[in-house]
Amino acid sequence: MPPAPSGLSNDAVGQFTLAVRSTDGACCEACRAEIGHHALKQALAAPRAPLPSHWLDRAIALSGDHTRSEAEKLTDAGLPASLTAAQVAEEFLRRIEKAPRESVPLGPSSWLRPPDYVAGWTVNCRRTEYTSAGAGGERYTLPCLISVEGELLGPMLEDGDRQGAMWWVVPESDIELHRLVSGVAQILVLSTFTS
Repeated sequence: MPPAPSGLSNDAVGQFTLAVRSTDGACCEACRAEIGHHALKQALAAPRAPLPSHWLDRAIALSGDHTRSEAEKLTDAGLPASLTAAQVAEEFLRRIEKAPRESVPLGPSSWLRPPDYVAGWTVNCRRTEYTSAGAGGERYTLPCLISVEGELLGPMLEDGDRQGAMWWVVPESDIELHRLVSGVAQILVLSTFTS
């Protein structure tokens, strides 16, 4: 069976695979690949659904769009050049109608008092990575929390390359804006299914 080309949308890969697998009779790999590529051309030539004009509505629409590849989604996101992480957090808080789901410690605990906690929503949008303390020492992206006050908080790196326990305000330079917008769109989509 010929493999599907890389860098395609889920829909295009599905059309290619369906055409290759549903070929009648005995066919060689080259013939199956040609049939698959013909189906692929038709899938790629199909008109795309129009996208909303607002950047967050567009991100929400793109999160469920299987006709665009990841590269196309990045291009079609069309984020305004002046958009900041604080504006993304502000728009998210304006739209979210659910209670916060996570809380993070902001101050160190002592035997006299427990740490202060801040509530919010976790979103994966940071550039910084840390090494897991578990087996294998795999790399993970540091998380970020949009607090109910609109601040973006995250843990610092401690002990060389480990995620620290305390959370602080994340500098704008450590946030990937496209990933923040995509993450916020996913939270808003999923929040419609949670009670």
